[in-house]
Amino acid sequence: MIELAQYRVTPELFTRDGRVIRSVADAIAYVRYHEARPGVDDRDEVLHGLERARTESELNSAVEAFARWARELDLLVPKEAATARGRASGPDDRQHK
Repeated sequence: MIELAQYRVTPELFTRDGRVIRSVADAIAYVRYHEARPGVDDRDEVLHGLERARTESELNSAVEAFARWARELDLLVPKEAATARGRASGPDDRQHK
């Protein structure tokens, strides 16, 4: 069985709220964070795909579904925007993310 925290998401995905999705475990935590969010989307299917994947092929498909879901909801930003935001914010700003 593949350890979800060890399975890397490449390229890394940067979220609007300042998180960086580097592993399947990060993606699972992010989807769970959005469970309380009202609305109709594929959140549950994405979460189940990530949690139940057992092979590398299944993990690849689950990560692609996660990225698609996050893009559809406009939750991701380009790396350049995330990097620029990190440089532009001061110490107080970073504490509130």
